[in-house]
Amino acid sequence: MTASRRGVPVLLSLAVCATTLSGCGKKGPPLPPLARVPATPANLQAARFGDDVYVWFTVPTTNVGGQSPADLSAIDLYAVTAVRPPGGVDMEDQAIKVASYPVRPPAPPSPALALPPGFVQGASAVVLEALSEDKRRAEVVPGLAAAVEESADEVEPLLGPLVPPADAQTLKRHYFLVAVGPRARESAPTAVVSVPVADPSDPPTGLRLEYTESAMALSWQPSATARIGPAPSDPALVPAKPLVAQPPATGYHVFEAPTDAGSVPDPYALTLPAALTPQPVGAAEFAIPGPVRFGVRRCFVVRPVDVVTGQSVTGRASEPACVTPVDTFPPAPPTQLAAIAGVGVINLIWQLNTEPDLAGYIVLRGEAPNGPLAPLTPAPIQETTYRDQSVAAGVRYIYAVVAVDSAAPPNVSGQSNRVEEGSRTPRR
Repeated sequence: MTASRRGVPVLLSLAVCATTLSGCGKKGPPLPPLARVPATPANLQAARFGDDVYVWFTVPTTNVGGQSPADLSAIDLYAVTAVRPPGGVDMEDQAIKVASYPVRPPAPPSPALALPPGFVQGASAVVLEALSEDKRRAEVVPGLAAAVEESADEVEPLLGPLVPPADAQTLKRHYFLVAVGPRARESAPTAVVSVPVADPSDPPTGLRLEYTESAMALSWQPSATARIGPAPSDPALVPAKPLVAQPPATGYHVFEAPTDAGSVPDPYALTLPAALTPQPVGAAEFAIPGPVRFGVRRCFVVRPVDVVTGQSVTGRASEPACVTPVDTFPPAPPTQLAAIAGVGVINLIWQLNTEPDLAGYIVLRGEAPNGPLAPLTPAPIQETTYRDQSVAAGVRYIYAVVAVDSAAPPNVSGQSNRVEEGSRTPRR
């Protein structure tokens, strides 16, 4: 009796489980898989060079959750030309997707499998957009227009007689990026970077490229639109303060131009234009760094640099100046030539030349007092000494030495100092 009563609660418990839970002991429905969204591209920057805008950034290597490699298939570039940059939560509705750049999947284990074109995860990528005429005008984008309308009631800046209203000169080209993964999963957009649309001054003209044996220099003429900074004030007078700040004077960057202009660059291996000038130069001349490379054609262009709407803009390139330096510079004449007579021989010695392209020396001899000098050595010798054993007893000779370099044809120096000597006769 006791055992049956004890079993009643167990039976009741099983009945309740069967009737009310019917699924007691079963697992619930599976949770949805975690969406793997690529991280936002990093280090976005932009700069304008004439009619081209270079945009560079770092391709993500992880997802938002930190998983690596990133589930990443493309980088989308958005842009819009407007006074106001895109902003808020609907930035992609306030701009135009102007390009989409594929990103390669991680390298397969077999090197025999070719990878498709595109950027590599973690790479410092550079892309280029041509700033055509239509992109210099304000673009009508519904999302951006709505954002501007919503902010119309915000505090407006006071416009005085010295603050002109917004016009075409204030337009900028605004850029941001979005990383795209499989199934069109998109990262958050990057911050916006902008470049002015207004043009800087025109490129300079009249480039002149000159060189010496060891240096090369470039000079040019500023254009008629180059900006001239304020003239220095008279120290005897109180400095004048302009009512409106004047823009700085035009500076200049010098670039080495490629000599193989017909080559097509790899769009996924672009690099930023690298100026030879560390900072824009104010003078209309520049000494090209490095040694002169004879026989190598080199070309250079100059670009103006101006401050436009508060940003530095590098303008269009000048016509290139090209030159192929030719070595027409002879070595210095040898110095301190001395002659020491011996029995049946005259020994010569002189100082060593220090030119890096020195090929050697040619010894010249003539009979005193006024005989013409002719080479004793058919080819240049390396030593700074010479033994003339082809002397005749009782004859006095005049000697000189010239240096020659390795140019083709070789350049010959002027003659060293001349010395006169005769061989000694043997004692009987």
